Amino acid sequence: MNQRNFVIVLVLIAAVLAGWMFYTSQQAVQAESIQDVSTKYWNSGHADAASEAFTHWNEDDPAEIPPVCARCHSSDGFRDFVGADGSEAGKVDMPAQINDPISCTACHNDAAHALDSVSFPSGTEVTGTGVNSVCMSCHGAMSAGTAVEKANEGKEPDVPMADSSLMGPHYYHAAAVHQGADAGVGYQYEGKTYVGAFEHADTVNSCTECHDPHSLHTQSVPNSDANLCSTCHSDVSGFADYRKVSMSKVDYDGDGTVEPVFDEIEGMKAVLYDALNKYSQAVTDTGFGFKFDSYPYAFIDTNKDGTIDESEGIFPNKYATFTPRMQKAAFNYMFVQKEPAAYLHNAKYVLQLLFDSIEDLSATSGVTTEGLTRP
Repeated sequence: MNQRNFVIVLVLIAAVLAGWMFYTSQQAVQAESIQDVSTKYWNSGHADAASEAFTHWNEDDPAEIPPVCARCHSSDGFRDFVGADGSEAGKVDMPAQINDPISCTACHNDAAHALDSVSFPSGTEVTGTGVNSVCMSCHGAMSAGTAVEKANEGKEPDVPMADSSLMGPHYYHAAAVHQGADAGVGYQYEGKTYVGAFEHADTVNSCTECHDPHSLHTQSVPNSDANLCSTCHSDVSGFADYRKVSMSKVDYDGDGTVEPVFDEIEGMKAVLYDALNKYSQAVTDTGFGFKFDSYPYAFIDTNKDGTIDESEGIFPNKYATFTPRMQKAAFNYMFVQKEPAAYLHNAKYVLQLLFDSIEDLSATSGVTTEGLTRP
């Protein structure tokens, strides 16, 4: 058997195994007992009533979740959004009660089951989403690059804007990343082309094919200790190994070493961070940096050392002199940063966004794309 035929046989075997694992996992889900489902749910993030996602508004007056947030941060809010409460579908009509985590009734109702399309904040609608529509409705971001473009219409690209702020897509927007240009949520530069939805193996291309809808973890393989991903990625035995997976033999971040795609993305982010800081210094004579455990995340780098320390990462020191060009690049940084699994959900799309952001800043920042590779 020649090498080419041997490779083809291996690919076919892997495809058959992947199909079998998916089929058996789906059969197991259908056969799960209420007790098993309940155990999974009560240990999931959706059930964590004490988390910030469900308690953020507890000290507000009145203590309620605003309609714009209620859609994804309360069960009643989501039921309102899909029209399961008898209201008009596609919008939330009223504030929701606090401490109302995502429960069974949010997803298991006729209105939610009937969903087969998702509208993204870019204005793009993706159809044929089926059972994944519920997941995608809350993990599709709250803002898009189109909002940044609209906010900067008619403004000079390199003129600082007083009292301007960092714009971002919100958090955990896995569906927006996964759909890539099909959703168009990243800031996509004119004249550039971007990949669409990430096409993985046939049986692991959607939310529920990869994630257990009740535990939210990776689907388990019945009667086996194997990880779902290990069928094709032999070095993966659990979540801790996902970041070791390599996409291809390309040094995207130009550091001279071909690394797993997670590290390539981190390297590209570091280049963009440097470009943003140097651009800011060149245009406003002010350093710029991120500190993601402190709101509003973007701060003045007072000593221009490239990092934001505890004394700098405070609200009064927030960065408020963005230019339109800088705001676009910073949005893309946030787009990658605030979806922790971006490297899994659509690595090529986020690498393209990072590369183009660096390129757009290069004339002023002095940080170029030389040595970098755009997928």
